[in-house]
Amino acid sequence: MDIASALNALFVALVVFYVCIHSGLTIFEVRTAEASANIVPAAFRFRISLAQHRKAVDYSGELLQCDLVNSILGAAIAVVLTFGGGLSVILAGITAVSGQGLASQCILLASMTLLLAIIDLPVAWWRDFRVNERYGFEKTPSRKWLISRINELLAGWMTALPVICAFSFICVSASYHWWMFAFFLTFCWYFWKIILAPNWFIGYAADVKPMQKGELKDKLLHLLKELGHPTAGVFVADRPRSWRHGHAILARRPGQTRLILFNHVFKELNDEEVLAVAACAIGRINRWHNAARLAFFTALSGFFWYGFAWLSEKEFFYRALNIEPALAMPEGTVNPALLFIILLTIVPVVLYPAVFFIHGFTRMLDYDEDAYAVTHVGAKPLARALAKLHRDYRRSLTPNRFYSLANHRRPHVTQRIEAALLTEKRDRRHTANAAVDEKRARAALYNALLAKRREERNERLALRVQLKSEKLREAANLRMRGFSLPAH
Repeated sequence: MDIASALNALFVALVVFYVCIHSGLTIFEVRTAEASANIVPAAFRFRISLAQHRKAVDYSGELLQCDLVNSILGAAIAVVLTFGGGLSVILAGITAVSGQGLASQCILLASMTLLLAIIDLPVAWWRDFRVNERYGFEKTPSRKWLISRINELLAGWMTALPVICAFSFICVSASYHWWMFAFFLTFCWYFWKIILAPNWFIGYAADVKPMQKGELKDKLLHLLKELGHPTAGVFVADRPRSWRHGHAILARRPGQTRLILFNHVFKELNDEEVLAVAACAIGRINRWHNAARLAFFTALSGFFWYGFAWLSEKEFFYRALNIEPALAMPEGTVNPALLFIILLTIVPVVLYPAVFFIHGFTRMLDYDEDAYAVTHVGAKPLARALAKLHRDYRRSLTPNRFYSLANHRRPHVTQRIEAALLTEKRDRRHTANAAVDEKRARAALYNALLAKRREERNERLALRVQLKSEKLREAANLRMRGFSLPAH
């Protein structure tokens, strides 16, 4: 079996795995939600009623059906474009009309992106409008909603198309080194999102104001000092729409540190709960989560772009996808437009197993952030804060763990609450075990000292007995010899 045939078999296996894992996870999620439909999670019993909880379970079930159909549709598109010869036919048609230059690449990008958007429109209508309308979450008339969505689709398509074409032109100019440019853009995006945006823009925006003096501010300053930031200030601001990672930020510049709490936190939480939110933001910095995220995603993107570029230069890669190499690599050079289409349609299906690894890493950091807050503030204030700040009551509050791992970058709020309570219980058990171990160590030390003292006492007694015995033995020997003093 040659390399192309092996990759072809691997591609088939990955497509089958993609469909099966989505179907299986959907079944698990529905069963988990239905099993808890009659019990509201303890943290939310005073926030939603049982009827609302059951409605959320039903609503989640319908959304899961939409997501499953969308996943199967994505797999079908990947199969049609590869085994169905779709990409080869489209490439041949465009090449016959406009040749193999940059114009043909722009036509390929424009036609394929528009076609994919049109295919996705019915599923989006079903998921985002029809289901929401049925449950009372969407009040917009269907005609108005559809026109608005089509306008958004066309506006987004017309806005993104020049950018994609410019990217294609740069990749053509860079030839086989195009992946370095793609990697550079990816790194800049992650650096902006993880480092620059929170530390240089959100944390120092014009609407960020110092927090008013009071008992809560004193507690926050004391917490900052206790956790290694004695010079940090406490500020408040409205939460930016683009920010989704937490309800507070610890922004750091050279010589400056700010704890920014968003205004909605003070409307919902008491002092203890605000401290828990602040401890999460501080833990994100003290545990080097931002640096870990940047290093992880930079390494992952570098590995991906290099591997994708290496495969794009090999004919067996295109034969494995049933794409004619002569059309895919005109004059022996890569076709960035084709690679972009493969990136949109085939890569998400083939590399779907990677989401378990990626989400596992990001969720591990979130759990570690919560564990840090539990250690310094406690689990109950954090659990109450998470419950009060949760807003999405339309979806089920009891997701399946495997489904959540596969589809959500961050753990669900109920999973975070459970993990926080388990962390506190584990810490208490460790503390109790440590106290028992310390008592045992002290008892062992005391017993060792006592045994040593007994040994030393026994040695002294043995020495005294020995000396006494020697004296008695010497006296007995003298008597047996009949020793007497001479007469004068």
